Amino acid sequence: MWTRLRNGLLPVALTLLIGLSIVLSLLIWINPARFDRARTATSSTRSTHSTVSTRSIDDIYLPTQVIVTDSHGHAESIYNPKINLVTTVKNEVKNWRMTNFRKVSQKDKDAYQKLLNQKNTVQLSYADNIGRSIFNSSYDQRLLMSPTAKFSRILFSTTKPGELYLLNDNDLTIYKISVSKQQLSKVRRVIAEGDKRYPVEQITSKDHTLTYYTNEVHISKYSYLIGEQSANFFVTSLLNSGEATSVSVQRHDGHTIYFDGAYKRMTVNDKTGAVMFENYNAKNSISRDLGRNLKTSFAGLSSTGMPLDSVRYFDNENNGREVTYRSFVEGFPIFNQTDFGAVQVKNKKSGTEEIDFTLTNLQVPLPTDSNSNVTLPATSTVMAQLEAAGISKNKIKDIVLGYQWENNYDSKQVVDLQPTYYVYTSGKWQLYTDLLNGGGTQ
Repeated sequence: MWTRLRNGLLPVALTLLIGLSIVLSLLIWINPARFDRARTATSSTRSTHSTVSTRSIDDIYLPTQVIVTDSHGHAESIYNPKINLVTTVKNEVKNWRMTNFRKVSQKDKDAYQKLLNQKNTVQLSYADNIGRSIFNSSYDQRLLMSPTAKFSRILFSTTKPGELYLLNDNDLTIYKISVSKQQLSKVRRVIAEGDKRYPVEQITSKDHTLTYYTNEVHISKYSYLIGEQSANFFVTSLLNSGEATSVSVQRHDGHTIYFDGAYKRMTVNDKTGAVMFENYNAKNSISRDLGRNLKTSFAGLSSTGMPLDSVRYFDNENNGREVTYRSFVEGFPIFNQTDFGAVQVKNKKSGTEEIDFTLTNLQVPLPTDSNSNVTLPATSTVMAQLEAAGISKNKIKDIVLGYQWENNYDSKQVVDLQPTYYVYTSGKWQLYTDLLNGGGTQ
């Protein structure tokens, strides 16, 4: 009897299993995000939490340069590959007590240039302006500032205690702060560790300040292994936040589009790996305080869960409503990773938050030849070449040393970082050699 019953049930059970397999296969084909997330949710969520917890807002909004002016008035940008001089100097300043914030001048080119050239000083230079909220949190202060105050340089004397200056390169505003509990001898010991020194000259115009490298610059080129995270990792962190809710998927014209309800959408370029995430119901508040807007942008950056080890704040538009972050290597920004940088966060008046980023990121530096240094011309030589090519100095708002992201032709898993100059003109960053040849790229 049992044999007859078993022989009758087996075909039925087998038929049901085959049918269930077909149904599941169809569902996965129609909506892969829901089922792939079931396999990756645990690891993705863990990775996201780890990334966010280990990269604080202070790690992202760091100065990018230490500039030292000696007793003879000679300025140098200093660096040490073994010691993070920026963080070390910043941490010393963080121990000081600051009071009595006040504005001392604005749009006074002579006063601004004089302060930049002051002997026996140290500057912590940011890639772009920060505001009071970022400054107070980064340096553990409670300074009472105007909400509209913004600045990109911190300057203080290495021999004369009691004062510190904040400078805004855009409108040449100088703010002064009273300081106590300084230990300038510690700062002097730190800056003495700068074994790479690039002589610089800081040149002020009516609405910006350019840092010129006065000699030829020798910079190492690098190669990195790159990694690519799956789109489903970001589906989990951005659309579902680790929750097992439904995500719809469409494919159109080389793009895969993920929807989570009526308010969130993530579009992935299947060829380039570029990602655009949109939250139509973010309704992030916009403040007059640039620092608050930068904090809002950081929340968007963190929400992606992407690796942020090499990512730093690079610039902002519209008082922090549009913020660009770039990958940095040895204190120099990387260009051409995407059209916009590493990540761009936009908070629009409509209440929509847009985050643009890429699935590809730097992972492991590869060994390089000791003779792999690239020699770049002095900045004045580059500026003369640009002027000869018909590009007026007045149209150049900034020029920086950086790395160009180049695909390695021998391996798709490797990217080459080539030292070069980038120029900000006509509202975008462009490779200087492209400008000399009549072209341009962000």
